Amino acid sequence: MSDILDNAPTTHEGPGLIIRKASHGLVWSVWAMLEGTPSEELFEASSEEDASNWIKTDGQTWLEERRQKRNS
Repeated sequence: MSDILDNAPTTHEGPGLIIRKASHGLVWSVWAMLEGTPSEELFEASSEEDASNWIKTDGQTWLEERRQKRNS
């Protein structure tokens, strides 16, 4: 898979989400980028728009839960 974001950060203070497109087909994925851990695929979509919409809804919930776990 290759990043579709030209300026995706390489370091993170906390969890972050990026969208990647599979090079072999029309599959878009949302990946969690966490400091000190390997990237983790969270969601697959059939379009970049679907992936972005997931980040705006369920992705924000996921990030908030992850932040709470890190801070506890």
